[in-house]
Amino acid sequence: MMRKVNRFEVFESGQDAYLQYEGKKDGVLDILHTMVPPQLEGMRIAADLTTAAARYAEINQLKIKPTCSFAKTYFIRHSQYGDLLV
Repeated sequence: MMRKVNRFEVFESGQDAYLQYEGKKDGVLDILHTMVPPQLEGMRIAADLTTAAARYAEINQLKIKPTCSFAKTYFIRHSQYGDLLV
């Protein structure tokens, strides 16, 4: 897993999957979009990317705004991150 500016990325089997977020404005990391190519679906990559973003937020004392529909569902299912949400 690699973190680039405003993205977490995974390169697998010649394909690029990523989670895109918007800066750390006011201490909030806004998860905008997750993108996993069809060839990589079902491998928990989007979940791993979202977990990486949550851990990054924890370490950097940021809150998370899950704008992305996948991220919204992820945080409903993973209540251990509830204290990070705005």
